[in-house]
Amino acid sequence: MNKFILAFISLLFVVHGLGQSKTVPGPKSLTNKIETYLEKLERVGFSGSVLVERSGEKIISKGYGHRNIGQDLKNTPETVFDIGSITKQFTAAAIMRLEMDGKLKTSDKITKYFDSVPIAAADITIHDLLRHSSGLQGGVGGDYESISEDDFVKKALNSPLRFPSGTRFSYSNIGYSLLAMIVEKASGKAYETYLFEKLWKPAGMFSTGYVRPKFSVDLIAFGYRNKEVWGKPNEKAWAADGPFWHLKGNGGILSTVEDLYKWHKALLGNAILSPDAKKKYYHPELRPDEHPNPYYGYGWDMFKTKRNTMVARHNGSNRIFYADFHRFLDEGTAIISLSNRANPNFTAINREIAKIIFEKDYEPTIPAEDSEANREFTTKIIDITVEKGFETAWKAYRKRPAKLDLLEFVVNSKGYELIDEKNFRKAIDVLKLNTSAFPKSANAFDSLGEAYLESGNESLALINYQKSLELDPENTYAENVIKRLSAK
Repeated sequence: MNKFILAFISLLFVVHGLGQSKTVPGPKSLTNKIETYLEKLERVGFSGSVLVERSGEKIISKGYGHRNIGQDLKNTPETVFDIGSITKQFTAAAIMRLEMDGKLKTSDKITKYFDSVPIAAADITIHDLLRHSSGLQGGVGGDYESISEDDFVKKALNSPLRFPSGTRFSYSNIGYSLLAMIVEKASGKAYETYLFEKLWKPAGMFSTGYVRPKFSVDLIAFGYRNKEVWGKPNEKAWAADGPFWHLKGNGGILSTVEDLYKWHKALLGNAILSPDAKKKYYHPELRPDEHPNPYYGYGWDMFKTKRNTMVARHNGSNRIFYADFHRFLDEGTAIISLSNRANPNFTAINREIAKIIFEKDYEPTIPAEDSEANREFTTKIIDITVEKGFETAWKAYRKRPAKLDLLEFVVNSKGYELIDEKNFRKAIDVLKLNTSAFPKSANAFDSLGEAYLESGNESLALINYQKSLELDPENTYAENVIKRLSAK
């Protein structure tokens, strides 16, 4: 599974004496197991803050790693992070609030709010923008590229549509920036001002926003790309009122795990959104041909578990910061992880914690450290695989020094690169490294299944997808492929 759509992914860490905590007593054995998992992640490079709620009580809220390595300042529950595309749920909630107040309808066409809309885009509705079914491009510029509102609208709406509006799903940051503009037009207020007054202030969230909060400079996390200092998000190129329109409304809001938890709690009540508004927020009208699990709601990815319970989730990343937010709406559980050092090793943190909570005796996977030595070793084994085949590479792997190991995500990435090049034999050999080295990884078998499927070998594809589903019963993608292949 070459995934990090809908975004990118998570973080977590815990070490007694390293992280500062704010918790309510919870089930001790469960809390200890999650903390042990997070401690191990911190040792292999995780940096961020994590909050876990179980049975309606906060059982973990801690920081791990550093928000500022140079000054030896560690992450805490109050550390401020870029939350990426988690921003979208706020934009969507603002739209729902405006509809509650009679100031717009999600069925409105964008021609009501923008002039000179090209004919091809004239049927796009607010509903289409919210559900990424508008057909608009994903983006038309870099996050920190300066652009005026008028120029952004022209560039966005005059770009070729990827498909007729309302007929398919394709993730579009453009759509959520246009929604932020609609919030301003319908409310008569600046985007951030409206969100603060109608969403954040009622929820008690005073450490969330772009420029409105008076953030303590020391609490805003530096972002890191491996060992390189990337800097703070609010010190990049922004306008006086926050980021330019390439980012505003679709990403880049700053927040903390504690504030996002307040948001979670507020949404459980009806003070911000009415029951009818929340029903639409989570369960909007789907396309007739759309698979009902999972589906994209309004700013949330919605998923029904095997326990017949609903999860609202979303992640976000600019490849420096990573954020993940899972809300188990029927089970009194929420998991929030924010990181200032995005790394594929840690995108599954929320999913792993969820398995610890809901699956008896589950033992989470601890990835190999993304170190220079492991990078070099992984590259070496991949090269042997490509040049001499799986068997020779596997023998070399088995003879490795005890301190070295493969980086699963690097191997996976190379496998997909070879699939894209239509070099299926080599892709299969490379991806077999992961299924052999990581036999408990559902993702490894999913990826190998895809390689076999792309190569035309449906029988071996089916076997590997079945193994992936066995390891992860909630892998709906594998489940759907298995149904399709078994029906032939």
